[in-house]
Amino acid sequence: MISRTIPPPTRRRFRSGSAACGRGWLALALLGLAAPSPAQWKSDLQTCAGASLSPEERREACTRALQSDQLSTVDRAVTYNNIGVAWKAQGDLDRAIAAYDRAIATDPRLGNAYNNRGAAFGAKGDLGSALRDFDQAIALDPQLAQAHRNRALLLQSRGDLEGAIKDLDEAIRLEPRTAQIYVERAGAWEAKGDLGKATADLNESIRLEPERAELFVARGVLWDRQHDTTHSIADYDEAIRLNPLLAAAYNDRCNTWLIKEAYNRAAEDCNEALKLDPDLAQAHFNRGVLWVVGSDFGKAKDEFDQAIRLQPQFAPAYKSRAALNFDDGRFDAAQADLAQAARLLRSDPYVRIWLYLAQARAGHADAAARELGQSVADAANGAWPGPVVQLYLGRSDPGSVFKAAQQGDARAQADQQCEAAFYVGEWHLLRGENGQALRLFEDAQRTCRKSFSESGGARAELDRMAR
Repeated sequence: MISRTIPPPTRRRFRSGSAACGRGWLALALLGLAAPSPAQWKSDLQTCAGASLSPEERREACTRALQSDQLSTVDRAVTYNNIGVAWKAQGDLDRAIAAYDRAIATDPRLGNAYNNRGAAFGAKGDLGSALRDFDQAIALDPQLAQAHRNRALLLQSRGDLEGAIKDLDEAIRLEPRTAQIYVERAGAWEAKGDLGKATADLNESIRLEPERAELFVARGVLWDRQHDTTHSIADYDEAIRLNPLLAAAYNDRCNTWLIKEAYNRAAEDCNEALKLDPDLAQAHFNRGVLWVVGSDFGKAKDEFDQAIRLQPQFAPAYKSRAALNFDDGRFDAAQADLAQAARLLRSDPYVRIWLYLAQARAGHADAAARELGQSVADAANGAWPGPVVQLYLGRSDPGSVFKAAQQGDARAQADQQCEAAFYVGEWHLLRGENGQALRLFEDAQRTCRKSFSESGGARAELDRMAR
């Protein structure tokens, strides 16, 4: 099957709140300077609070402002907070946290400093400290939408989608015209499996920011996941109209052309994506799939290798490279790639099925079955391809697999029937029932889309059986 990593609508990070305006050693370094005049320290305070200058210039202004003995406690705390914002903008998280510590020590009720320190802790990977700070920021200032957004991001990373959506609901109530919050809630709805609500949120974000090309790309991806390629192509077209240099739009439209089996148009878009961004791993992957369709497996492997080099955590490339190794009879190499894909895609049953097949074909059928049973213990829920797992675990029969494949719309049923033919064919082959396997592999090769790993697998098995 065409593998695709669906990116979040935008790159999401923990966010520092807007600078409202340290680090002790900066102040000490300037102790020898004369106290600034009232006009000067007020100007420095304004510069410190602004975002138009470089982080270094802001820190210098903040540090000069701290020399004044006329700053209120609140202004002093805000100034330390803004020094922290400047340090974080430069990626110095430890100095940022130290500055936020000073802000909180100066005014323990400055909710924005807790939010900002939480964002810095989150960026360092200290999620426990980050959550405590976001909780405190919201307790002190329930109207701080940024803290709700940051806590939502953290909760989602921990799998608490309900909690994340609740926080994003509140952030939207507080800032109903901020398009990005709808994008973030769309991501949470998508992770929860409610693509309808995710699409509705992206609709609202586009209504608020109709010139933002990447929003159309994000919605296009959701349309593809709902098998609505008409709307997805229209969204990618609009994204390209708005920003003809947006490589992601060409890449995702390439993927959709692959789904529609319009391979020439897919190649045009993938080539354009890589012309704009030669390091776009997903475009190399998609072009690799195109080479698979064209039966140039050497070039396909080169593209998958390149995708992995550029993005070592890109699981679909490992899956597809494993399929090529499987087709070549290099089952040990296939196992290695599938093990890596399984580590990255813990909930993908296809990876587990292919890993089982690679292990079994390498002569380790019993161990493969044990590992399969341990890794997909929840495969009894009936959702496709769960019935295939049940067959390989000895809990079902081929007839049940083909019956289960007759679910969903016409396109889904056709794809599932082709997959059933391949996987049941492998089951017969492992049992030494070559006649039944041969017939099913012929069915799979005839009915599977050329971009599907099952199509290539069926072709390879028929070649091996003909030798």
